[in-house]
Amino acid sequence: MIMNSMKSGMGTPVPGSGPPASECRRYTRRMSATAANERAQRLVLVLGVAVLGLAVAVGVFIRFQARDPGPPEEVPRALAIPALYGTMGLLAIMGALRRRPAIVAAAGVLCLAGSILSFATIEFAVPGFVLMLFSSRLQALPARHGSEAVVAVAAVVLVVGAAVALLGMTGGSCWQATGSPADPTYTAILCAGGASASGSVGAGQTFGSGSDSGALTTRGGAVEALLLLSTLTLTAVTGRAPTAAPV
Repeated sequence: MIMNSMKSGMGTPVPGSGPPASECRRYTRRMSATAANERAQRLVLVLGVAVLGLAVAVGVFIRFQARDPGPPEEVPRALAIPALYGTMGLLAIMGALRRRPAIVAAAGVLCLAGSILSFATIEFAVPGFVLMLFSSRLQALPARHGSEAVVAVAAVVLVVGAAVALLGMTGGSCWQATGSPADPTYTAILCAGGASASGSVGAGQTFGSGSDSGALTTRGGAVEALLLLSTLTLTAVTGRAPTAAPV
């Protein structure tokens, strides 16, 4: 009788011995949310790298399109224009690595805005839209320095300011080519409107001339570089993980 009682007691589950069903459901939801957040983080990281690749492709496109004869540019468009889009890609990467949805959204907004610059940059609309979509699925890390929204807005303003400075601080130049087409010497000449640029006088017969009313200037390139560097510095500094207060 005693043995039968012990056996029956061992086979009967004790109420409350296992985890409650509600706790199991909460754990499952947490695991599912963590997996979804990691997928969003990986996708945003891939999109950031893709934007960097597109920026390089734009630079190559500009370089091969600029085959008309002329003096060297003060600020090469094949470097200055891709620098804007490369910064957008870096913002997306930094936002993904530090789990900063506001920074990812800022990168998406900039990609969408930059896609209307020319037909060569229309492809940035796709990653821009996807970045904005997945920024809402990226779970932010707690306890960050400052306001993320303020940093994101500041990043957008700085990059837009860099683009305005680069494309707004342009100048006009006129030139003529002397010597031979295989080894030309370019000389700055007086434009019809009275504007002129400095240059060395070339010897030999003139075989070509031209003008550029929207040439990028050193001043515009310097302002662009300063603003883009400020954007990345601000994003990096504010994205540092907070240190624990000493006990």
